[in-house]
Amino acid sequence: MSEDEIDVSFVMTVYNKEYYLPSVLKALLNQTGLKNPEYIFVDDKSSDKSVAIIKEMTKGVKNVVIVENETNRGISARINQGIALARGKWCRMLDSDDIFPLDSTAKMLELALKLPADMVYGCFKKTGKAPQELENSHLEDFTYTYSANALMGVLKGRFTRMGQIIKTSVLKKSGGADERAFIQDESIPLRAAIYANGIAKMSANVVLVPQEIGNFSGNKIQLDHDRFMTYYWAIKDNTQLSEKNMHLMYMRALSAYWKFCKKTVKNPYFTAIFWRYLGCKIFNTQPDIEYLDKIYKVFAARDDVRRIKPQ
Repeated sequence: MSEDEIDVSFVMTVYNKEYYLPSVLKALLNQTGLKNPEYIFVDDKSSDKSVAIIKEMTKGVKNVVIVENETNRGISARINQGIALARGKWCRMLDSDDIFPLDSTAKMLELALKLPADMVYGCFKKTGKAPQELENSHLEDFTYTYSANALMGVLKGRFTRMGQIIKTSVLKKSGGADERAFIQDESIPLRAAIYANGIAKMSANVVLVPQEIGNFSGNKIQLDHDRFMTYYWAIKDNTQLSEKNMHLMYMRALSAYWKFCKKTVKNPYFTAIFWRYLGCKIFNTQPDIEYLDKIYKVFAARDDVRRIKPQ
């Protein structure tokens, strides 16, 4: 690797996180074991001092890109904006309230190169602590699992929050986050895994979440909507995938709708979705596109979820 070559591009989406940013940035800028990192900050029209804090704390730091947008569009759109700018061989993404243990990136990268794997994921932990208490954290001892088939690894595992490092070429080829879902957590690993060679999952908490002050995880309907959209569009966009892949994606799409119905429908166990979901768990059921289209219309009609705003 040449001196000027960027090893890791960090891509952070930013929206009104002035409380967290000093600690988040301290941990980010002090990541150990990296040769020439890049820092890309994409602001989604914050109305607080978030951008000013980033500018002040990155003075004198090389390879810093700060994107100030004039409109608010949403998380998936802004993460894709940052991914498009990434120049590093690897890309690690984060929300502006995620705190990385100081040695986490280097250890994830070391594992990726050792296996090899195009994707490495770790766990996250909701600490309940003030961000200042987490600034100087390090990884605990960890184990890992590895799957040469990245897509099967994702479909049989649980990959949420942005606790990943992904080869940038793979991430760009996949298109990054699916902007037909507002929250990017599930669409990024799913779409990247279609093109990736190998995935590792670490037992370590590579993302530490401080005491939370409002986020989208509190809107369970939003989560059901975005999870369904992620798998619905993955099924429709990737008809070349194996029957096993299609079955697992179909089951996840039905699971999202089943969870939604349990929240919104009286006597949900007497509905068709319950029996479809149960049958899908037992048998190798292939996607019923007509039925999925009906579910899509139900979710599309909701006015209590956020969607990516058009350009």
